[in-house]
Amino acid sequence: MGQISRERIISLLAREEERFAADRPKSQQMFERAKNCYVGGTPMSWMRIWMGGFPVFVEKAEGATLWDIDGNKYVDLCLGDTGALCGHAHPEVTAALSEQFGKGITHMLPTEDSLWVGEELTRRFGLPYWQILMTASDANRMALKAAREVTGRKLILTFNFSYHGSVDETLCVSLMGNMMHIPGAMGPIVANPASTTRIVEFNDVAALEKALEPRDIACVITEPVMTNVGIIYPDPGYHEALREITKKTGTLLLIDETHCICGGPAGMTGEWGLKPDILVLGKPVAGGFPAAVLGFNEAIARKLASRIPWHMFFGFGGTLSGNAAAVAGIKASLTHALTRENFDRMIPLARQMENGIAELIEEFELGWYVARIGCRVEFRFLPDPPRKGSDTLNDAPYNAVDIFNDGLSGPLEKLIHVYCANRGVLLTPVHEMALVGPATTIEDVKLYLSALRELIEEIA
Repeated sequence: MGQISRERIISLLAREEERFAADRPKSQQMFERAKNCYVGGTPMSWMRIWMGGFPVFVEKAEGATLWDIDGNKYVDLCLGDTGALCGHAHPEVTAALSEQFGKGITHMLPTEDSLWVGEELTRRFGLPYWQILMTASDANRMALKAAREVTGRKLILTFNFSYHGSVDETLCVSLMGNMMHIPGAMGPIVANPASTTRIVEFNDVAALEKALEPRDIACVITEPVMTNVGIIYPDPGYHEALREITKKTGTLLLIDETHCICGGPAGMTGEWGLKPDILVLGKPVAGGFPAAVLGFNEAIARKLASRIPWHMFFGFGGTLSGNAAAVAGIKASLTHALTRENFDRMIPLARQMENGIAELIEEFELGWYVARIGCRVEFRFLPDPPRKGSDTLNDAPYNAVDIFNDGLSGPLEKLIHVYCANRGVLLTPVHEMALVGPATTIEDVKLYLSALRELIEEIA
C-alpha cells in the first residue's frame, strides 16, 4: 500500500463517477433543472457536498434503507448525519407526528406532551430546567447568550477544529498560533474572532487552565467526544479536569450532545456521568423532525426566568420553537427510539463494523485508524487516533499529501464515497462516518465491509 499512486486513485474515481452518473440519469437531470431555482441547485447549499458530481434525489426512505428516484436502493449509514439516527419514518414517531398534525402543528401554546417531555429530559440528563427550540445551532446560540447574561462575561471558549452548528463565535480555528475565522466562512459578525472567542486544543489541560485563569470566559462549549474532524476521545481524567477548572474559575460548562447521542440514550453525558451546567441536543431528538432541547442548571434557569419573557428570545428561537408537533416527535423518539434496548442492539453491531474495518486496515497495512462512539464508526487516514483537532491537519495516507491536494475532500475520499454508493451504501459526506440505527442489520454491516474490501483490493 505504500506504493499507492495518485494516478490509480484518479483513474478509479473517473470510472466510478461515470458509473454513478449512468445509474442516476433522473437525479442528474433534476439537479440541472434545480440550478434554475435554487442557489447551487439544492434546497440547502450543503446538499451539494455529496460526492459524485450531483446529489441523488430521494424517492423514499424507511428504517435504514433509502431509494432514489432512479430506483437505486441504498443501505443508509449516513442517517441524516445523526438527524435520522432513530431510523427513517420510524413508525411510532410518524404516528405521533401524524396524530398531532391533525390537532394543529403550532399554536404558540404548550400541550400536555410538553410536560412529559420536560420531566423525561430531567430524568434522563439530570438538568432540572429545559427549553425546546428548532435546531441545535439555535439552542447553542441561546445557551451562549444565557451564559453571558448570567456570568456578566463576554468571551466563550471552544476547542480547535470543533463544530457546534452555525454559531459565529465557534466558527474559528487556530492555525500555527494564529486565530482566524474558518477559511471560507461567510460574513463573520466580527473582524477579529479573538474579540468573542478563545481557542485551546482538546485534551490540553494546561492550556485550558491558562485560558480560564483570567476569569473572563462566560462558557466553555464542547462535545464530550470531538466529532468534527474524526472521532477524538478525551484523555483519561480530562472531563474531570474540565469540570473542576470551570467550577474553580466560575465558568459555565456547555455539553453539546448532538452527535455524541450515538453513545447511548443520554449520550456520553449519561454514559460517563458528566455534570454540565448547560446541555444541548438537536437533530435526532424528535426522530428527524426539526427540534432541539436545551437544559439549564437551577441557577441559570432562575436568572433567566426573572427576565421579561418576550426579551428572552431576542436573537434566537422564534414562534415555531416548542411547537406541538416537535414536542410530540420528541416524546415518541425518547419513548420508542432513543432507548437503552435499541442502543444495546445498535452498539454491538457498530462494534462488529469497527472490528471489520480494523481487520482490513491491518491486513492491507493501510496506516489508517478506526474509532467508534457507541453506534458511530469512522476511519481516517492517519496511523494513530488524534488527541487534538490540529493533529488531523496531516490527514493523508503515507504522507502522500499530493493525494489530498484539496484537503479532506480529496480524490481518495471522493472515491470511497462514490465507490460505496455505486455498491448500495451511503456514507456521511465529508466523513468516512457510518451510523448504525435501530433498523440496521448485520447484513447491512457486511455489505459495507464488502464494498470497502473490494475498493481496497483495487487500490492496493
